[in-house]
Amino acid sequence: DAGHDAPAPDEGHDDHGHDEAHAHSGVDPHVWLDPQNGQLWLGQIAEALAELDPDNAAQYRENAAAAQAELAALEEDIAETLAPVKSRPFIVFHDAYHYFEARFDIEARGAISENDARAPGAARVSELRDLVAESGAKCVFAEPQFNPGLIAAVTEGQGTGTGTLDPLGADLEPGAALYADLLRGMAENMAACLSD
Repeated sequence: DAGHDAPAPDEGHDDHGHDEAHAHSGVDPHVWLDPQNGQLWLGQIAEALAELDPDNAAQYRENAAAAQAELAALEEDIAETLAPVKSRPFIVFHDAYHYFEARFDIEARGAISENDARAPGAARVSELRDLVAESGAKCVFAEPQFNPGLIAAVTEGQGTGTGTLDPLGADLEPGAALYADLLRGMAENMAACLSD
């Protein structure tokens, strides 16, 4: 059902004229960072399982409805967690948070690395240092799987806080709570760093 597809990468996300470092390029594949997409997928998964296993269809639908309610409550909790820091400027390691930013009306001022594979050169680091200074970024966020030395180079001597965002759940235990823990952890880490 096309009505249940995830929104387009930039749907509901306005660039607000931020620096080119945060310009949208290509497709943002991180659709799971919007809990409403998770809710939609739960319904689709339950229906697919119900078709394959009609004897247990009611249980699949009941489980999906319960998980959807939990995600709706989680979305409210995250919005409440982020509300006090929504206007505080920050920089992310790579430009992967459009879905999360759009859902919770919080937007990075730039990204350290323009994509997952390429580390920035010296000129880019200099540009990013200028961006951190000019934006007044309260925090620059690293990710567990990328070189933390880049964050140190960009923030050195600037009095800018650093934190970690884990959009892949790299440091989380697999299990039923992983998705909620991933989203909650991102919000809590963001709020903690931006509150300082």
